[in-house]
Amino acid sequence: ESLPRHKVYHELATEQQHCDCGCELEAYDEVLSEQLGIIPAELYVIQHCRKKYRCTQCKDKAPVTATMPPQPFPKSQASPELMADIIVSKFLDGLPFYRQEAIWKRIDIHLPRATQANWSIAAGKLAQPLVNLLKDHQQQGHITHIDETPVQVLKESGKPPDGKKYFWVTVGGPKSNIILFHYDPSRGSEVARVLLEGTQGTVMSDDWLVYGKVCDDLKLTHIACNDHARRRFDEALKAEPKKKKTTGISKAEMGLNFYKKLYAIERRSKGASPEEKYQTRQEKSVPIWQSFIAWIEKHIDKVTPESKLGKALHYTWKLRGKLSYYCEDGHLPMSNEKAENAIRPFAIARKNFLFFDTPR
Repeated sequence: ESLPRHKVYHELATEQQHCDCGCELEAYDEVLSEQLGIIPAELYVIQHCRKKYRCTQCKDKAPVTATMPPQPFPKSQASPELMADIIVSKFLDGLPFYRQEAIWKRIDIHLPRATQANWSIAAGKLAQPLVNLLKDHQQQGHITHIDETPVQVLKESGKPPDGKKYFWVTVGGPKSNIILFHYDPSRGSEVARVLLEGTQGTVMSDDWLVYGKVCDDLKLTHIACNDHARRRFDEALKAEPKKKKTTGISKAEMGLNFYKKLYAIERRSKGASPEEKYQTRQEKSVPIWQSFIAWIEKHIDKVTPESKLGKALHYTWKLRGKLSYYCEDGHLPMSNEKAENAIRPFAIARKNFLFFDTPR
């Protein structure tokens, strides 16, 4: 509705504007239909004209030239608008630099991928103070979500080109969620320590042992993601042989049923205050958890540990305290979906640009 409308009028040809009776037809109304139009990116050149001044009386005085306002990319052809377009195209839309180079070439603009990469590196340096402020804000939140995903970097010192390096993501904040990415060739505890240092309250992650160790060292409460536990029961169900006749509900289905009830409570509590969520969880979720854990304890020794079901049971049993801890605080979520949702667009884009050349 907010878009401008450009009307294109269509009239009868002159020879059709006459009735069979001989009278001329009169236009009295119109039939309106709409299409969405688009004007491709409009390119223009910004000319910075620095005016020169001189005194008309003092012939021996040197002229004075107006100074340029500070530029994000001094002595560069990159305007802030162009740089923003290149970065958004790569990291949000998954267009690697070589594809953007080809797109620019179609409209006779020579913009090599190396130039785009160098501009992006410069933009990253410019953004660092803002990233630092966002980090400070993120650490004031009640809970921090953390996750990591592998990425290939060809020229990483001391690492083979095809070896795994990592992008880490942290999500959190007192009101709005701040999402920050961090690259490091390591998946070790020192990286997690740097990212979580200064964090308050609770950390939500998967069961990677590094997170639990760092949280213990930093005196942070570490809780586990229920999506990961539920997924294991789902995998166990899918791995079951197909039966021609039903022989009753399987153990994998029973495990999933417990989770269905727990997730249903969370869906019904969406939009409730933290206090109301806490009360609901104590009254409804806690009894289900107690029954769930008792059921696991009863069956865990009757299932082969290496089987899909065995792994699901042992995983949930081992993390039972961290998985059910969300019931003790209405501010806490049940899963780490915020971190996983934040990292998913990058993982999709990564399929397009495949690798990075250098850490920079």
